Amino acid sequence: MAALGKKPETFVFLGFEHVCGRDRTGKFTLVRIPSQKSCRKFLDRLRAWLKKHEHWKVTDQQVHLRSALRNFYQYFALHHCQEKLEWVLHEVQLMWVRRLRQRSQRHRMHWSYLKTCAWFKLPEPATIHHTV
Repeated sequence: MAALGKKPETFVFLGFEHVCGRDRTGKFTLVRIPSQKSCRKFLDRLRAWLKKHEHWKVTDQQVHLRSALRNFYQYFALHHCQEKLEWVLHEVQLMWVRRLRQRSQRHRMHWSYLKTCAWFKLPEPATIHHTV
């Protein structure tokens, strides 16, 4: 229990880290952001899936990654979560690129090339739940 005038401690519940913050009007509110543990578990599952299915066509891999990211966003897409969701998207892209580069001794998977490919596009995070 926090003393009067002190900030309460943070806690993790249902994959969210609950912290004290301010809403858009400047009033005190409870802010929920994805916990580090839930993001790591999601990334570890995707890493294992990519390793197991690294020889699939890249378009088939994209379909699965898009679906997994869309589901992750639907659960965690709150107002204050944008930064963490963008970090998760970047980590997924990095994992996928590393896996693609390991498929060949002479990879041609440079960021400038990949950004122009339609099959490399993954969904961007967007705020779905405007709770705060």
